[in-house]
Amino acid sequence: MEMKTKFLSKISGYSMILIVIIALTGFMAYSNTMNSFFLSDDFVLIALLSKLGPFGLWVNQQHGQSLFFRPLLGLISFLDYKIWGLNAFGYHFTNFAFHLGNSFLVGRIAYLLSLNLSLKLKLKRFFPYFAGFIFLLLPSHSEAVSWISARTDVIATFFALLSFSTYLTFKQFDQPLQLWISLVAFLAALFCKESIVSLPGLILAYELYQHLQEKPRTFNKLLTIVSLYGMVLGFYFLCRYLKLGTLVGGYGEGIHLKFNLTQIFYNLIIYPTRSFLPPQFDSLNLTVWLINFMGIIFISLLALILSYYRHQFTSQIPQTFMLLIAGFWVCILPAINVSVSPFDTQGERYLYWGSSFTSIYIALIIIILLNNFTFCLTFSSIILVSLGLSLYSVNQNWQFAGELSQRLLLSLQTTSVESPIITTVPDHYRGAYLYRTGLIQGLYLFDINNRFNIKFEQKPTEKPFEKVRFYTDNILFVMMNTLREPTDKIVVNSSQINQYQFQLSNPQTLFFLTPKNTPATPDYQVSDVQPQSYTLTVNNPSRFQDLLLYSSGQFVKLSN
Repeated sequence: MEMKTKFLSKISGYSMILIVIIALTGFMAYSNTMNSFFLSDDFVLIALLSKLGPFGLWVNQQHGQSLFFRPLLGLISFLDYKIWGLNAFGYHFTNFAFHLGNSFLVGRIAYLLSLNLSLKLKLKRFFPYFAGFIFLLLPSHSEAVSWISARTDVIATFFALLSFSTYLTFKQFDQPLQLWISLVAFLAALFCKESIVSLPGLILAYELYQHLQEKPRTFNKLLTIVSLYGMVLGFYFLCRYLKLGTLVGGYGEGIHLKFNLTQIFYNLIIYPTRSFLPPQFDSLNLTVWLINFMGIIFISLLALILSYYRHQFTSQIPQTFMLLIAGFWVCILPAINVSVSPFDTQGERYLYWGSSFTSIYIALIIIILLNNFTFCLTFSSIILVSLGLSLYSVNQNWQFAGELSQRLLLSLQTTSVESPIITTVPDHYRGAYLYRTGLIQGLYLFDINNRFNIKFEQKPTEKPFEKVRFYTDNILFVMMNTLREPTDKIVVNSSQINQYQFQLSNPQTLFFLTPKNTPATPDYQVSDVQPQSYTLTVNNPSRFQDLLLYSSGQFVKLSN
């Protein structure tokens, strides 16, 4: 008994050391974004929290037609706001803390799944830590963790993984309390983001996975458990409908219920590869992603053949592979109509929850292929170092975007122009959002003198919610542009005294209009809009001095 106690104590000591190493490694990988300034929707988030409190945030119409019901997320964000105010570090730390918690939950799920697998003892112990470590350092998590506003996916995934892990604990150890904790966590996840509606499908997949191993097989228990999650889902939709007056919400039926077969086929290739690979910033070639996809299929088939050759189907490894693949696609299903960029970080947050199964899948593949603890330890170290360096590199884009966001906001606060016409506003830098939205809200928060007379408006609607906005009549936005390099410039030529042509210096960047742009007013009009150029004609001579241009990370007077 004494020897057994010492052995367990030794194992526990090793576990604590590994957990500390994992936490420190993750913090280092995200250290360059911990002090990053607010970006885009971050300003909207905090400005609305300051005006509406914790429960008004996610039940009001914002950003045009978008409509969300996320009360628990609003409460968590409001607590951040009350603690940290306008200190961005605290919000970043909260994001990282939830991400770290998700990594441990991924490890917990990997451990519970490993109980069914015929693996060598050392490999079975190593498997959960490896899976959690992979999840922590996946470079595809940069947007979800480094962008404060993407916490919707990080926090919702935390409760979803908590729900699934406690459900697995209930299944493995027959602890009824764990099932009730799982159901409550599921509801909490739904109150953070609606995409967690697919979790009952994950429960069904595991029930079928376990059902095929039982003798005799009965559907009664399977249907009973799945129906409990269905009841929670029904309660959520009832609450959602009573508050929003609609079941769809979000960005509307035109986005969520419009199925484009070409887009879906594209996603079938991009999603699994992009869930663990960083974006290819310097290449617009889709061939590399097709090759990666074929590589995944080949390696997966090889691992399946090896596992069958060694253990037949008695090891449960082939069945677990199928479960993990099903789990990934069940998690991704609500985002099947949106797009994730393979060339920058835009949209990769939609892969965050599904990548928990990607991480477990990668860990299991490597363990099966190598089948030796020393080899696994060596190869996993190489993999994790590579992932960590790649993640840190991608995070540098978010770090620079934060610095640029702060400089742009400060340049507006200190400009001598009282009613600026901003000829172009940077939308994003390599996928790291800048001022796609939020510039007006940023001035509201940080310009204590309110030079531009920014106002907050609430309007009742026919639905059981209000339409809210921050606005000013003193600032006009003409065009948006993207940035690829810190040195990107906008070249201005003037063929007439009242006419300017704007040309982007980098051929990989674009001009574009959004609903918030104003292409024509009594003072000016936009014409000849091309991907890399446009013409601005100023009709009112008194407005020449009000033109502002993006230049070297700040807004400057065009006359300068």
